[in-house]
Amino acid sequence: MLVGSLVEHPGPVIGRRARIREEHRMGFKKGPLGSAGDWLWGPDEMRWRRTFSGRPDQTASARDFAATLFAGAACVDVVQFVVSELTANTIRHTRTCEDGGWFGLELVYDDPAYIAVVDNGGRGIPTVKQPVDLLATSGRGLYVVSQLAHRMGIEGSPRLGHKVWAELDLDKPMGDPFGLEVSAAAS
Repeated sequence: MLVGSLVEHPGPVIGRRARIREEHRMGFKKGPLGSAGDWLWGPDEMRWRRTFSGRPDQTASARDFAATLFAGAACVDVVQFVVSELTANTIRHTRTCEDGGWFGLELVYDDPAYIAVVDNGGRGIPTVKQPVDLLATSGRGLYVVSQLAHRMGIEGSPRLGHKVWAELDLDKPMGDPFGLEVSAAAS
């Protein structure tokens, strides 16, 4: 069980069946692997989940966490952008920002890469709207995410909370989803 950033082990494992269950739970599908490196870089997807308090400064923390996990991947900039957009939306538009609020971030390093943000619900349902003004500073985040993603989804309800997720091409760097071609000299 994950508690903050500490991992709590369920206790000792006794007997063959328990060992098999434990090996499967730990990611060893066909018995123990030879080394930590074998396990770390094994055939299974790399999945992380972490919770953050529902404060605006936690968007940067979530983005940095994702950047660390996707360091070296071509899509690291896209991952950072998507995490920033989804976490900012959950803090701005849900009960996540209220006292005791939190949001969850789930990342899967695979192809496609998977990013999901879970919120505390409230204040309506996230919707993807085509922006009227492409240069607007708000109201277009989910649309941009939808343009960068292979697939995107929104699950849940205002009462129970939402999960907004996106799948990204692991080998595709950040592009220009609007075709604006803004040069570096203009910025």
